Amino acid sequence: MLACSTSTCACRLTPPRLCAGLSLWIGLLCVTGCASTTSPTGGPTVIVVDGAGWAGSERGVRAGLRAAGFRGHVETFSWSTLLGPLPDHLLVGRKKRKGQELAKRIQDHRATQPPADLHLMGLSAGSAVIVFALENLPPDVKVDNVVFFAPSISAEHDLSTAMERVRGCLYATSSPQDGILAGLRVNADGQPGPPAGLHGLRVPSRVRRYDRYARVVNLSWRPAYDHLGWNGSHTGATGRQFVQEVIAPRILSRGARPLDQPIAPRWIARWRGSRSGAASR
Repeated sequence: MLACSTSTCACRLTPPRLCAGLSLWIGLLCVTGCASTTSPTGGPTVIVVDGAGWAGSERGVRAGLRAAGFRGHVETFSWSTLLGPLPDHLLVGRKKRKGQELAKRIQDHRATQPPADLHLMGLSAGSAVIVFALENLPPDVKVDNVVFFAPSISAEHDLSTAMERVRGCLYATSSPQDGILAGLRVNADGQPGPPAGLHGLRVPSRVRRYDRYARVVNLSWRPAYDHLGWNGSHTGATGRQFVQEVIAPRILSRGARPLDQPIAPRWIARWRGSRSGAASR
């Protein structure tokens, strides 16, 4: 934890012209850094995992949730190298390590607040951090819902293990008009295939648990979303109005929405799930 009382000592050793600036810098660190060392307790929580580089999606997500009536905690999980978007996107090993840290944070949250709702939201490469975190959780530790904004993981990443750790649904926005994802040659999770944020997640040909995809829903861009502030751009879905009108109702209510279409039809998922269960016995 940063020692916020160091500004007085520092000013004694610093020329007067620099003293004010140094004190202000230390003060800002105290506000942003020291405050983040303590997590609030009690009530529902949303953990936001931002994209590569210095993306600032948390502000729009927070505003949209508040406008929709969410009164719980909105926290940010930082994972960036601070070297820029490209290193963050390419360094899969770092995202896996940060995924382990996020998994530990989720476990701590569940240990202290077992009944409180816990949702994860990630933008772009932040979706890879969330997937790696879910895959590192013990089977008995679960989150409630997951939202991917323009995920830059592979569309065919096998989510069987990750979805075992999700009680509700995984929602993923996608848009063929996403110019950033259209130019990608390497996905944030290091796996081949198109990025999920272009045309949505899909069931891999060699999926281990098809039935888990009955709770995975693609939210594809359509012209009606323009008036909600999302014109199909890479970060537009994290804006206040889209989050308020489209995302928040899905995580604040229990159960899937009737008009949502999971990428694995439920009747097929039930049939294939029963077959896989019988085979395992």
